[in-house]
Amino acid sequence: MPSIDEPLTPVQMAINGLKLLIAMSPLIALFYIIYTGFEPEEVEKKKREQVGDFQLDGHAD
Repeated sequence: MPSIDEPLTPVQMAINGLKLLIAMSPLIALFYIIYTGFEPEEVEKKKREQVGDFQLDGHAD
């Protein structure tokens, strides 16, 4: 491990960046899921209107 006075090499900086990315990946995934989990209001209204709109064609009585 280099001391505080020694500058970091490009390889060490890349490894540290990779470690940071791996450490932050659960948060990145969570924010992505939250960001993409909501639909526009118009799409949600259409889905709510179709909730009771189904048919059981092909089923025996």
